[in-house]
Amino acid sequence: MDSYVFEVSNLHCSSCETSVKEALAPVIPPSWQVFVSVAEGKVTLVPDEGKLDSKGIKRVVDRLLASGYDVEDMNVDEIVAKPGWFRQFKSALLGGKKEQRHKKHCESCRDEKHKQSEDSDDAPTIIGENFPAAATEFKTTFAVGGMSCVSCSNQITETVKAQFPSLDTFAVDLMNKSAVVIINNKTTATKIQECIRGMGYMCDLVEMVPVTSSKAYKVTASVGGMTCAACVNQIVAAVKDIEGVDDVTVSLMSNSADIVISDKKWLPKVVEAIEDSGYDCEIHSVQDTESKRVEELTRTVNLAIDGMFCDHCPENINNALSSYGQAVVVDDPVALDHPFVKFTYKPELPNVTIRHIIRKVQDVSPQFKLSIVHPMTLEERSAKLQKHEQVRLFFRLALSVAVAIPTFILGIVGMSLLKKTHPLRMYLDESAWAGSASRVTWALLILATPIYFFAADVFHIKAIKEIRNLWRPGVSWKRRFFKFGSMDMLMSLGVNVSYWASLALLILAAKSPNREEHGKGDEEMGYHTTFFDSVVFLTMFLLIGRCLEAYSKARAASAISLLSDLRPKEAILVFAEDGAQAKEKEDFEDGKMLSDEEEEEHTTYSGDDKVPIDYLEIGDYIRVLPGMTPPTDCIVVQGSSTFDESALTGESRPVRHGQGDQIFAGTVNNGSGSLVAKVMALEGGSLLDQIVNVVREGQLHRAPIERVADRLTSVFVPIVTSLAVITWVIWLALGTTGSLPPHYLDIDLGGWVVWSLQFAISVFVVACPCGIGLAAPTALFVGTGLAAKYGILARGGGEAFQEGARVDVVCFDKTGTLTEGGEPKITDEKVIEYTPDEIFFVAKLIEQQSGHPLAVAVVNHVTNKDIELVGYSVTVEEVPGKGLKGSLSVPKASSLGQAGVTEFLFGNERLIEEHHAAISNEDAALLHKWKTEGKSVMLMALRPDGGEFSLALIVSAEDKIRPETPSVLKALQAQNIQTWMISGDNQITANAVAARIGIPPDNVIGGVLPQEKAAKVQWLQKTAVSARSGKTTGRAIVAMVGDGVNDAPSLSTADVGIAIGSGADIAMSSAKFVLMRSELTSVLTLFDLSRAIFNRIKLNFGWALVYNCIGIPVAAGVIYPYNNSRLDPVWASLAMALSSVSVICSSLLLRLYRPPKVEFQAEVSDEGESIRSVHTRRKWKRRLAKIKDVKKLKNVGKRQEVVEVQEE
Repeated sequence: MDSYVFEVSNLHCSSCETSVKEALAPVIPPSWQVFVSVAEGKVTLVPDEGKLDSKGIKRVVDRLLASGYDVEDMNVDEIVAKPGWFRQFKSALLGGKKEQRHKKHCESCRDEKHKQSEDSDDAPTIIGENFPAAATEFKTTFAVGGMSCVSCSNQITETVKAQFPSLDTFAVDLMNKSAVVIINNKTTATKIQECIRGMGYMCDLVEMVPVTSSKAYKVTASVGGMTCAACVNQIVAAVKDIEGVDDVTVSLMSNSADIVISDKKWLPKVVEAIEDSGYDCEIHSVQDTESKRVEELTRTVNLAIDGMFCDHCPENINNALSSYGQAVVVDDPVALDHPFVKFTYKPELPNVTIRHIIRKVQDVSPQFKLSIVHPMTLEERSAKLQKHEQVRLFFRLALSVAVAIPTFILGIVGMSLLKKTHPLRMYLDESAWAGSASRVTWALLILATPIYFFAADVFHIKAIKEIRNLWRPGVSWKRRFFKFGSMDMLMSLGVNVSYWASLALLILAAKSPNREEHGKGDEEMGYHTTFFDSVVFLTMFLLIGRCLEAYSKARAASAISLLSDLRPKEAILVFAEDGAQAKEKEDFEDGKMLSDEEEEEHTTYSGDDKVPIDYLEIGDYIRVLPGMTPPTDCIVVQGSSTFDESALTGESRPVRHGQGDQIFAGTVNNGSGSLVAKVMALEGGSLLDQIVNVVREGQLHRAPIERVADRLTSVFVPIVTSLAVITWVIWLALGTTGSLPPHYLDIDLGGWVVWSLQFAISVFVVACPCGIGLAAPTALFVGTGLAAKYGILARGGGEAFQEGARVDVVCFDKTGTLTEGGEPKITDEKVIEYTPDEIFFVAKLIEQQSGHPLAVAVVNHVTNKDIELVGYSVTVEEVPGKGLKGSLSVPKASSLGQAGVTEFLFGNERLIEEHHAAISNEDAALLHKWKTEGKSVMLMALRPDGGEFSLALIVSAEDKIRPETPSVLKALQAQNIQTWMISGDNQITANAVAARIGIPPDNVIGGVLPQEKAAKVQWLQKTAVSARSGKTTGRAIVAMVGDGVNDAPSLSTADVGIAIGSGADIAMSSAKFVLMRSELTSVLTLFDLSRAIFNRIKLNFGWALVYNCIGIPVAAGVIYPYNNSRLDPVWASLAMALSSVSVICSSLLLRLYRPPKVEFQAEVSDEGESIRSVHTRRKWKRRLAKIKDVKKLKNVGKRQEVVEVQEE
């Protein structure tokens, strides 16, 4: 027996239960049972017999809605028809009744005392406060080969945790040869994989399972009908008044809003508040934010089934789905009048997949045609709303243009351009029908009336809703009188004054006696002083501006859509033959690395089948041919090829990927090889989707300069209204007191009252807050998309761009930022008093416990010496920022002393000095020499007999400087930006590196512990010279560029935190900008683009303010005394329309931006190591094998070329 469950959000008490049962009694059979759960917010109908069809469900919903209850069941919402234009108009006039109806039935709401805050709107509106976005994490599984005992797994665990301290969860399973880690950035998986491989183990990526983090509920909604910042302010003010709303962020350009609510029960009130304000609202998604949990690998699919022909078809389909048991749960069964079935299933390859389910349903009848119904994305919903808005405006514009043609012929040509003696003008000017009203006046009334009611209605309805919302209970008097209105209200006021004043003049003329009856000769002509033609032309020009504005904003908002379009619609599905994977796993666990030939011999993939990407499941295998784009993120299991990743990172150089590597949706296989990959993410979980989300959320973060626009637009309408009234009063006073020449009065009816009214109408119409409100959002929207195009993710949004445009100081971390990072090389070594082999082996044993790049360099250096000793063991403790200390177990008497435990130190000079280990003058001089060469030094000291520590080993390591570093620093200094280096390395080494790259010695801070970096950034903010003021009194804007975990606090402290794309996850999450490619040239692009965006914003603001400052006085008539020149209301409307469109077009011109070109040179060794910054290392190692001498490497922007190459 089926039951019907309706989710009702506002069930509060037992009286609600009673009223619901009473409301439903007339529309359901008496034998049916009604259960009302106030706690769960559900109304359940249990039928005794029969069932509800769509009409019956609609009647139930209507009864609940009529009683004031909010029905949230989305399946029911699709049945309920949308209200027509009359109901919308009626709702605008009489809205807000539903809450009153609910209170009538609910005792709890009637007894509740509502508190009203009069000052809630007095504070400046801040839109887009930073709130934690729903952080997506991934449970990542690796297959690790070559482990033989527990010490192997412990070594992997300790090394990975040391190199990635931000990891909360990392575990190695020795028996299953696997490792599991939770990460919040997919690129970290590759770095962990390289770390494990670098320790000598085989490591392949197996899968990624999404893990979500949640807090309260984040509602993403599409909002239609917004035109300027005043609309945004109005929506924010309306929604913030709701008790359960924690935060509101509204984006004008994307027609969307992000709202954080404490409980889902507030969702209907949010929608109602937006719609009551006069805007369309569609909920796109509701996400949990905070409370971490692993997502179950389940999918919910909505299938459309076409071709059902009898009553048994739905039953057979539901039975087919039921045959899967608990694996498939039907959420919404199919019916003849509802040809959709919604179900949730847990994929289990190969028997429970979407392909298998569709085939099973298809087998019920060959006549069925099945397709997956997709919920619209936020961009699709926004585009739909924009299209709806454009169509609605277009039809009104078409009506206006059609009416404007006869209006122009009659009102302009017939009454102004033709001579007074022309027969047509005389005919139009004659009085007709009543009194002294002329024929042309009656004709213009007939033409203007449909325009007023059916073309300008978009302005009137919005204005009515704004006024009604303004005077709802709880709104402060300050907002009612000093912070009201929007562009729509100004337009409506202009059209209303023109129409109703004209109607009043027509009535006066109709009541006036006919002039011909009084025998006044030529004065038998009727009165024709009206503004009916202004109503038509005013509306037409306003609608032209609106249409152009809507189209331009849609163009500006296309950045995210372009990113989303990078994903293909189909994929080539392949199947692995039985036994192949087992063979591969067996060889892998035995520690064997298969060659390409062996891999192809043991594993074959066949049965290529082109399927829609919706038919893919995690764990499927797909083939990626040359020229194809992976449909989602995958792991390569066979083959290799090069990929163009420029769409994701802005990097045009191809990157080679082979077995075990990740490939991403949005990249292109531009090599000649075909490969097979395993699907590890479905739509919504790929790196491309993460980039889209970052760009989308960055666009919601507003710049501080936008708050200035908010304050201006919030008082703009009251000021303009006051100016219009003052203008009318001044001209009226001057006219009636005789201060104006009589020839100024050039109308035949209404006198000075009507004559002065023309100036007031022009002031209403010419004023344009849209230009001010759109100045910043449009430029930032286009700029965010441009940044993504060039591999820069603006996590901080508009605020980050504004700070980036004003940067005074840029601080760089040394290792991995100014240098290449990765794997430094040991260049010098000296063993003191001890046996070299024993000391080096102990050094390797100690440094294996650390993941620091210098420790890895020591391990690799000793590994190449092929030294193996047995019986030694160490216990290690990390000293942050200094090195390692601990104890060493020596198996027998040796140069280290007697058998037993020996204490050791291994780290920088600070660690050695703190433990008073003596350094001879000779060793000190050698260390000083290495440091002056820009090398990092490490020292090992031992205390074998419990006495003083004595020096045992000193080594130096060199981390190569990025080839572009000197040129980038020089370019920054040329822009009057100070460059600083903050390094944990000693001061001498830091100074030596700074001298090589062009940083002044006074701008180098060395020997800084990780926790001290943030304090140094704060010190620079207070003491550095501000480029804008030239003084230290003005606070300097400081940017920090880093990539490591120890950079995270300083990135958060800096005004502009910039994380290198190859850096740690925690560094990226602390930064306002993330550079997707690891080249410092992106820093120049970032600052240059920030300045371009901010300059464009200032230009837009300047133009909008200049327009209003000039346009309003001209419309008010300040130039009228000169040749009787004034701005007619019709031309004022045209000027207003062009002003807002010009601001949007100005922002769109940002798309012509091109990043600055930077030239740099790099010497390339025979091994081709320094080629890394220009081409991928793997690709060029093969090519450089034949190269004997490379004189120069030149990089100009995105073009790279090797010149003067001599082959052997």
